Amino acid sequence: MAETQRRTGLHPSQPGPAAVEMFAGTRVDLTYDEALREATAFRPELIVCEPFDYVAPTIAAALDVPWAALGISGSVPTELTAAMRGRWQQQLDRYSLRPTERLAYLDPYPAFLRQDGEEPEADAFPIRPVAFDREDDVFELVSFQEEDRPRALVTFGTSVIEPEAEEATARSLTEAGFNVIIAGSHTPAPVDGHVHRAGFAPLARVLPWADVLVSAGGTGTVLAALATGTPMVVRPFHADQPWNAERLTCVGVAEIISAFEDSGPAAAKMMASSSYRDAATWAALEVSTMTPVSEAVPMLETAVRRRGERRGSSEF
Repeated sequence: MAETQRRTGLHPSQPGPAAVEMFAGTRVDLTYDEALREATAFRPELIVCEPFDYVAPTIAAALDVPWAALGISGSVPTELTAAMRGRWQQQLDRYSLRPTERLAYLDPYPAFLRQDGEEPEADAFPIRPVAFDREDDVFELVSFQEEDRPRALVTFGTSVIEPEAEEATARSLTEAGFNVIIAGSHTPAPVDGHVHRAGFAPLARVLPWADVLVSAGGTGTVLAALATGTPMVVRPFHADQPWNAERLTCVGVAEIISAFEDSGPAAAKMMASSSYRDAATWAALEVSTMTPVSEAVPMLETAVRRRGERRGSSEF
């Protein structure tokens, strides 16, 4: 990011020319040679990356192997995508490479989060998102003195480094009558009044506890909340968060705020109306019908084999 800012004079956290340069320019320039050495030694038959990573498909072109993309965001403006692909083409030309086939776009975003008129990727393979968990995590839910208060989970994910956001949000929520768990940057600590600072807690453990989630609207948090049927208050910061927030409000599962102090009133408004919970329950049902990610693996294996057969090779 620092190198991109040096090159462009702009910060790459917002969509625009700096983001184009960071993903399709700077990252390729700084990492391609080393990544290619590692990949050459490993000899992959398939490369899987996220859609904003242009290093991996460049390596795929150099090794003449197929690749697949795993979605990490919702809809992206077509002009931004076109600009990134144009910058990537410059990189391919620089190395005298031709792109290889993308076998699939593994898309964890449910159809109801698409923008109006937006069509899915031609090679889209919908996969069901799930809330993050890990078996070796020792996290356990705590008890509050007043367990009858409504419950709010606060997390701004891993991309927003602003501790005061958590504190200001928690204050607003407790003043509005909520018990609060903060899952984020703080070191885990005992319950303090109506607030528990839980540290980095798996969303699968805390979302079922919450009546409402307050977040920045990042992909991982949004998809986990949709999978568990949790209504959301969203304070977007950067990247695709504003787009996510807009779509969530369109389907009735979220309220957007612009100030942390508005968290409590917005959450209280959601608790006062069953429409948000009903919409979140509907969203969870829609998500549950999506294909489990485990089924993507045999699909990719078959596609790789068929590609090999078309090229006159049965080796896999």
